[in-house]
Amino acid sequence: MPQASAIRSSTVVLEYAAPPFACSWKLSDSGAAWVQVAGELDLVTSPQFRQRMGEARRAAPVVVLDLRELCFIDGSGVHVILDAADDCGRSGGRLLIVRGSAQVERVLALTEISKQVVSFDLAPGEPEPGLSHVLSTALVV
Repeated sequence: MPQASAIRSSTVVLEYAAPPFACSWKLSDSGAAWVQVAGELDLVTSPQFRQRMGEARRAAPVVVLDLRELCFIDGSGVHVILDAADDCGRSGGRLLIVRGSAQVERVLALTEISKQVVSFDLAPGEPEPGLSHVLSTALVV
């Protein structure tokens, strides 16, 4: 008599914990507003990002957006960056970006954000340079 064999089914569940999102800004000694973003910038976190960018734009004519600790960005985050660049330009200011990871840079390249915003490099952990250095570096790039 044939015996029934037990069929075992296993399900693999991959849990992914997104890095916590953080966005803050401060006024540097040089007078620029430095906005630091970390984690994932997406539809859920972009409202907080938009608020911080607005605060920074109102505080200083030059806003430097530091993306070195950002690991993901989607279209909603790109949209906030473009809006901030437009707002800075209308008020006579400027938005500059410190380049982030290769993944983040790929999204920015695909959306052609570099046509509206100037980017420059800083090494991880490198302190914020003076505004004149940032502007001269950004103009060369």
